[in-house]
Amino acid sequence: MSFEIMPIAGALGAEIRGIDVAGLDGEGMAEVRSALLRYGVICFRDQDLSPEGYLDFARQWGEVHLHPYLRGLDEFPEIIEIIREADDPTGFADHWHTDQIFTPRPANFTMLFARETPAAGGDTMFASLTGAYDRLSPGMQRMAARLRTCNSYDKKAPRSARMAARIADRETPTQEAVHPLVRLHPETGRPALYVSDERSTRRFDGMSEEESRPLLAWLMRHATRPELTCRIRWEPGTLGIWDNRSVLHSALNDYYGQRRVMHRITIRGEPVRGLAEQSH
Repeated sequence: MSFEIMPIAGALGAEIRGIDVAGLDGEGMAEVRSALLRYGVICFRDQDLSPEGYLDFARQWGEVHLHPYLRGLDEFPEIIEIIREADDPTGFADHWHTDQIFTPRPANFTMLFARETPAAGGDTMFASLTGAYDRLSPGMQRMAARLRTCNSYDKKAPRSARMAARIADRETPTQEAVHPLVRLHPETGRPALYVSDERSTRRFDGMSEEESRPLLAWLMRHATRPELTCRIRWEPGTLGIWDNRSVLHSALNDYYGQRRVMHRITIRGEPVRGLAEQSH
């Protein structure tokens, strides 16, 4: 299959041109997967995907699964519709995180398909957790490999009324998921920091939030340094896919007065394996 890969930034990200993803299978799908593993996040422009076609494509990446707390579309529960109305000041996912770190088996991949976008604004930022680990000092790498994080989902974080209504059992506490701070990627074999901001990653295992916060805050500043980031500018028909095992993302809330509609699918992942487990 012939297509063009255009890197977006030095650290991560690529745009793939010359592909209709609805027709991808076999060798072409293997090449696209290889590009995602190399660049961390990829995007395709001018795609025409019905919900059925979108799900068919997603299933080639693995098992499509339901979000544990957020309900999807009534007719397609695997698809979460993220709507921001023009008069709504509240953002969604406008903080640095990796999807479903608060579950025992976090999502491998996330797909986001743009249905309606602002004339400007509403980009998504991405940051390389692999690059962040590589840029730690040897001493910090050794210490990080021994730490584990405690993560949970905040059902009561600020959201629009429409999105809040999609959360089931808002009063029921969520369970905590504990993961190694340094994650070994199961396909590339590369280590990466595995952490989100304070909305998801609460503390280190065996420590209080107060004790944990200074180091967690430093790690997030380190992981989101400008030279470790890229951004995707969305337009109708843009499809983005990213690897949650090696990439952080954050949606920019800078388009008040304009409407944005996105459809999200996540692919079921595996239990997180830490770098410290590599020799076992």
